Amino acid sequence: MFLLALLLQSSQPAPESARPALPPLHGGPAEMTCPVGGERFSAWQPAMYSTYGERPDGKPYSYLPFPFPLPECPSNKLIVFGKFSTQETAALAQAIATPAYRQLIGAETSYYRAYWLSTKLGRPRRESLGLLLSAIWQVSPDAAEKAPSRAEDARRRRYQALLVREVQRLGPAVAPQDRALLQARAANAAREMGAFREAEALRVQAMASLAGLSDKRGWDGYLFRLDAVIARRDSSIEPLDMIPEQQAASICERARPSNAFDRAVCARVQSGAAKERPR
Repeated sequence: MFLLALLLQSSQPAPESARPALPPLHGGPAEMTCPVGGERFSAWQPAMYSTYGERPDGKPYSYLPFPFPLPECPSNKLIVFGKFSTQETAALAQAIATPAYRQLIGAETSYYRAYWLSTKLGRPRRESLGLLLSAIWQVSPDAAEKAPSRAEDARRRRYQALLVREVQRLGPAVAPQDRALLQARAANAAREMGAFREAEALRVQAMASLAGLSDKRGWDGYLFRLDAVIARRDSSIEPLDMIPEQQAASICERARPSNAFDRAVCARVQSGAAKERPR
């Protein structure tokens, strides 16, 4: 199911040295049947794609926009975020008919609505909170985009605060690896909110969750880099030392660095880019 590839990037941060591949066939519209009501409609579905690293919040860099759009049934506005059992389909029919869900339509992003429905179904916390993480991507601008409005920024912070709160409430049944990666993403969310003490506490908790695992899948390196970003009280969405160098170089070209650390990183990556250009 393609959704799991979007949520937490297969539980492994992408290597910073990766390079983008030439775009293959991107995807296109496909006929679907709404699980509730049987309505037929067309929705965009991805085909093959590649990524070249990611932001600290897990949003991949790619020639395709992330997160991918979720199919939405035109009439009843059900967000189709996966395959559903017969019991789940019945539960979804009840959930989307409630005033609470109707209030979410137009007020919240599609991935937030998917998160809300996933929690109603009692799906695993990693899956539900992964949907919430993708909702954060929907309202978090990239460096190339215009600055968000006050309302958009408030919604991003509201989603981030919810992610932090829900991760802090994780029960003992959550697997250590799932717990570690959720704590890592929540630590980053708290950092972006400027809650640096909370961010560091979550980062330390994530390190403790990783301690007993033989396969850390790169999360120890991610948390090591996050330590430095928290320590210098950097709340940016794309800290230059936690994103691929080609992305950092692109950001440096578009905007003048605002502090000594960023000026030093920009000087280094731009010098490296200049050496790689053909003479």
